[in-house]
Amino acid sequence: MLELITAVRFDRRMSAGKTWPCLLSGLRADGEEIEVIGKFSAGCERKVGGLVAEAIGAMLAIDLDLPAPEPFLINFDHDFIASVSSSDKAVADRLLNSANVAFGSRKLPPGFALLPKNKAVPQSLKTQAAEIFAFDALIQNPDRRPENPNCLLDGRNFAIFDHELAFMTEGIIGFRPPWQAGGLNPIKGPNRHVFYRELQGRPFDLSRFEGAWRALTDARLLEYRNALPEIWTADSDVANKTLSYIAQIRDNISPALAEIGRVLL
Repeated sequence: MLELITAVRFDRRMSAGKTWPCLLSGLRADGEEIEVIGKFSAGCERKVGGLVAEAIGAMLAIDLDLPAPEPFLINFDHDFIASVSSSDKAVADRLLNSANVAFGSRKLPPGFALLPKNKAVPQSLKTQAAEIFAFDALIQNPDRRPENPNCLLDGRNFAIFDHELAFMTEGIIGFRPPWQAGGLNPIKGPNRHVFYRELQGRPFDLSRFEGAWRALTDARLLEYRNALPEIWTADSDVANKTLSYIAQIRDNISPALAEIGRVLL
C-alpha cells in the first residue's frame, strides 16, 4: 500500500508549500528510479502526525477512487542529507531534524498545472469535483481553498494532494461530526473550498462515492495502520484516532452526505 523507496538524488525545493516539499528521485526495490515529491516531518505543523495524516489521506483517497498521486514512503540517510547540503543547506538542516522516513507522492506527468482561482470546472469533471468537496468536508481538510487549492488540472483530470491538516477533530471549538446537523457549516462558503462556488445550488449524484465509503472494511483500515512506519507511530496516537474517525464516517455516511447536500444548497 505504501511502497518504501530509498532517496538517491535531490533535485530542488518546490516553489510553493510552507512545509518545503522537495522534488527528488528514489530507488525502488527492483532498481527502478522514480521521481517523487517528498515531505519531511520537521516541516509539518504536526511533525510525524502530519505525515500520518498525509499517508492515510492518500490511501483513503485512492480506495475511494479519487485522483490522488501514488503515495510512497521515502527512506533517507546521512549520505543523502550530505548531498542535499551542497545545494540547499536549509533543506538539509530540516532533514537532519526529521524522522528518517518521509512521505512521498509520485511526480505527475507534464501538463498538470495549479487550478487557477475562480476557474470554471469542466462539465465532465463536475461530479468528481463534488466528490472531492465531499471528501474534504468529511475528513475535515481545511486546506483546499481558492487561494491555496492543492489541486492540479491538466484539462481532463484533477490531482489532489496535501492532506496533512486533515482529520483534526479534537480541541476544535464548536466541532460537530459531519453526520450531525450543522457539522459541516465550517466548509460552507465560496472562500472555504475551491469548488464551493461551482457546486453551490446544484444537485450531484454521490451514490458511487457513498458505495466506495461503504466498501471500506475494518480489515482494510487495519491495513492502512500496518502500512505506516513505526517511526511515525511509536509516540503518536494520530493513526489510531484517524482510523477510528474514518470508521465513524463510514458508519454514518448517509447522514453525512445529507449534510453535504445541505451546505451546498
